[in-house]
Amino acid sequence: MKHLWKNRSGMGYPLAIVIVLVVLLLSCCIFEYFRLSIIAAKVRDATQSAVLSVATENHNLVYSGLRQSYSGGYTRSGNQWRETWTTGDVYKRISQELGLIQEGSSYVRKTSTQTEYSISSLQVKIINSPFAPSSSSSTQQFTAEAQIRLTVPLSFGWGHLPPMQANLTVKAVYRPRF
Repeated sequence: MKHLWKNRSGMGYPLAIVIVLVVLLLSCCIFEYFRLSIIAAKVRDATQSAVLSVATENHNLVYSGLRQSYSGGYTRSGNQWRETWTTGDVYKRISQELGLIQEGSSYVRKTSTQTEYSISSLQVKIINSPFAPSSSSSTQQFTAEAQIRLTVPLSFGWGHLPPMQANLTVKAVYRPRF
């Protein structure tokens, strides 16, 4: 038994291999986290840009009411005022900016061999400011909100881990300059 303890040459190799494998595994996890963060930020920014475009497109509809009072997107139709605004085509703007193709009810970004990510379940909500409020300081402004579902298959885990799914919410508020 003493002979085995004294002859310790080569005993550091298994420990070195284990340490290298642990470092590689941690590096893969960290790089996968960064990849998911970058994709989510890119999709969020594209959605934000599309929602800002919707708020900007509603400028003509909102400005006439703001010019006369502190109201939002309203037009006069006969003796009544009615809301007028548009949600625009947010999916089209996002897919053009990100280079997505439509597959069923979702839009997908593909690499040469696999799906990189997909977006679906877009919901655009327009919040019109109240018509002629009594106080202009506490008035809700014309707001466009969008929520979209992002699904990203993980490249780490060899297909055994479920894809990352996140609901991204963005908001754009129309504020007159003058």
